Amino acid sequence: MKKLLLLFAFQLLCVYGFSQSVVHCNEGFSTTPPTGWTIDAYASNWSSSSSANAAGTAPEGHFYWSPEINGTTRLISPYYDLTGVTHLMITFKHALSHYSGAYTIGVATRTGTGTWNTVWSMVNPTASFYGASVGADITNADLGSSQFQFCFFFSGASYNLNDWWIDDAILYEPCAVDAKMTSNNVEIYIPSGNTNIVGTIKNFGYTPITGLTVNYKIGSAGTPQSTVLTGLNIAPGANYNFSCTQPWAATPGTYDVITWISDVNTAGIDCNQVNDTVHKSIGVATQTTTRKPVFEEFTSSTCAPCASFNSSTFNPFITANGSQFSLIKYQMNWPGDGDPYYTAEGGVRRGYYGVSGVPDLYVDGRSSGSTATTMLNELNADKAKATFFIISGLTPSVGGNSVSIPLTITPYVTGAFKLHVVVVEKTTTGNVGTNGETSWKSVMMDMVTTGAGETINFTAGTDYTHTYTADMSSTFVEEMSDLHVVVMVQEYSTKEIYQSAESDIAAGIADAYESNVSIYPNPATDNITITNAANSDITLYDIYGKLVLSVNNIDNDYLLNVSELSKGTYIMKIINGDNVTSKKIAVIK
Repeated sequence: MKKLLLLFAFQLLCVYGFSQSVVHCNEGFSTTPPTGWTIDAYASNWSSSSSANAAGTAPEGHFYWSPEINGTTRLISPYYDLTGVTHLMITFKHALSHYSGAYTIGVATRTGTGTWNTVWSMVNPTASFYGASVGADITNADLGSSQFQFCFFFSGASYNLNDWWIDDAILYEPCAVDAKMTSNNVEIYIPSGNTNIVGTIKNFGYTPITGLTVNYKIGSAGTPQSTVLTGLNIAPGANYNFSCTQPWAATPGTYDVITWISDVNTAGIDCNQVNDTVHKSIGVATQTTTRKPVFEEFTSSTCAPCASFNSSTFNPFITANGSQFSLIKYQMNWPGDGDPYYTAEGGVRRGYYGVSGVPDLYVDGRSSGSTATTMLNELNADKAKATFFIISGLTPSVGGNSVSIPLTITPYVTGAFKLHVVVVEKTTTGNVGTNGETSWKSVMMDMVTTGAGETINFTAGTDYTHTYTADMSSTFVEEMSDLHVVVMVQEYSTKEIYQSAESDIAAGIADAYESNVSIYPNPATDNITITNAANSDITLYDIYGKLVLSVNNIDNDYLLNVSELSKGTYIMKIINGDNVTSKKIAVIK
C-alpha cells in the first residue's frame, strides 16, 4: 500500500537519521479503504481516485456525493498502541469541490470502541479549494491509549458537495524542534534571468518555530546562498512559505536546485535531518514566446447543471472570448446513460484529471472557476505567462474518411512532455440527451495521440516535425467539413499545458470543385433548382465519396429535393457528354 509506514518499520527509518520523530502511520490511499482500514457506513461513497487534487501523489482517497446520503460516514484507521506517548500529531493534505449547503468534514479519534472526539473539522464550507495542508495536535484523552484509532469523517447531506479528496495522512510522535523542507515551489520550467527561490517549510515538531535559515545552491558544487528568517511563529503542524533574498541568475540549461534548512530556533540542526533537504530539477529556457491557453470541459447531454452552465455562462464566454483560447469538450457517460458521444479516450482524460462530477472545467491543465469573471481572469493571467513552445505548420486536411495533420513544434526547453493532437467537431446536434441542450461546441471526436497523449522528448532548439493521420470512419463525426484540430503540449506530472494551437480542417477534395452551374435554393419546397441541366446526367456524392443520387437524361432544369439529405457537404457533378462541371453544396438544417 502506497506510503504506509507502521510502527514495526520505524527502526529502519532510525538507521537513516529519523531519530526523534516516530511515525505510526503514513498513508497515501492507493486503495480506499487501505488494508486494515474500515468504513462504518455508506462505503460506496468512498474510493481511490487517480487524481492528485490534494497535492500529494496519485492515487488519493476520495469521498463522492453519490449515492446521495444524509448522515455520517467514517473512514477509520487500524488500531495503534500508543502506550506512553505524550505528544501526537496528525497531518494530511486535502481538497474540496463544494456545491452548496451545509455539511461537515473532519478528523476524530477514539479509544477502542468509545466515543469519537473531533480533533479538526471544517463546518459548513462555502467554497472549493485544492492542495490544502492540515496539521492537528492531538491532546485529548485518547492520547496514550493502547487502542487508539483516528478517522476522516463526513457528516450531513452529501448532495451539498461534489468531492472531498484526502492524501498523505501522517500520524506521528513529534520531537520538540523539527522543521521540514516540504517543497521548492519554483516552476519546473522557467525563463532565463533572475529567479526568486521560493518554497514551503512545515513545523513537524511540537513547539513553535521562531527562526531558521533557508539555504539553496545550484548543483552539488554550487555556492550556498543563505537567508536568515527571524521573528517567526510557526505553530506545530503549520506551513510557512519562504522567499530567499538572493535571486538565482538562471541561464539556459537543466539544473539540480538544492534547498535546505539549518539553525532552527538558533539551535543549529534540528532533531530530524532527513526531512531538511529537497532536490528539484529545473529547466531554464533559451527564450520565451506567447501562450495560447486551452479550456477543457467535461460535460454531458444528460446533465442538467451542464445545460445551465453552458447556456448561461460558458457559451456566452466562448462567444465573447473564443478567439483567444483553444477549446475541447469531452462528453461523459454519466449521469444516467450519459452522452451518446462518449468515448474511452475521453474517459482516460477524465481519469487523468480525477473528474468525478460534471460540468467540470479546466484551463491549461488546472481546475478553473465557473463564473464569467473567474474564467476571464484565468484566461488573461495565462495569456500573460511566458511559455516555451511554438506550434507551427498546423494545416490539417481531409480526404475521404481520413484527416491529415502536419505540424512542427519548436521547443525552447529540454524535457519530456505529452503531446495531444485532438480532432473536434465545431458543432454537433446528434448527441441530444435529456438535459434540453440541442447543440454542443468543440466536441472531441478523436484523440489522435490517444487519451494519454504521446510522450515526446524535446530538445531546446530542435524542431519536432510530424504528420499525424486520423481515420474518422468509426467516430461520431456528423460533418467532415466541420472538423477542427487542437494541439496541446502538456507536462505530465504538474498537468500544466504550456502551449496550444488550433486550426480548421480544409475540406480537401471538396474544395477543389469549381462550377459555372447556378443553384438557387427554394425554401418553400425544400428544393434547389439546377439550371442549364438539359441533356445531362447528375450525380451527388457525400464528402466521403459515397454516391447519394444518380439521375440520367435530364430534360431541362432539375429540381433537387434536399429534405431527405442529412446535414453536410455534397459534391454534385453535371455530366453532359465530355463536359463535366461540379458544385459543392452545403445542406444546413
